[in-house]
Amino acid sequence: MYEVLIKEYLKRLNPKEITEFASKNGMPLVPGEEKVIYDFIMNNWKQVYKGDAYQAFNKIKPMISSNTYNNIIMLYNEFKDKIK
Repeated sequence: MYEVLIKEYLKRLNPKEITEFASKNGMPLVPGEEKVIYDFIMNNWKQVYKGDAYQAFNKIKPMISSNTYNNIIMLYNEFKDKIK
């Protein structure tokens, strides 16, 4: 059920929404990171959702600033805990 919802949401996701979400959550991005994050989401969402999320996040770690990476992990943990 959730996979269908995620797939439908991802069809409409764009890098601008990632920038807006990051800003709204107090984590401004370095220019260009929104595209890296977008590509990561589009290619790795299933692993984050069903597999080893931290292994997936390690793929993006060298491509973004350490501040952005730490914020992604923090937000992931925060939202993951809300779903449980």
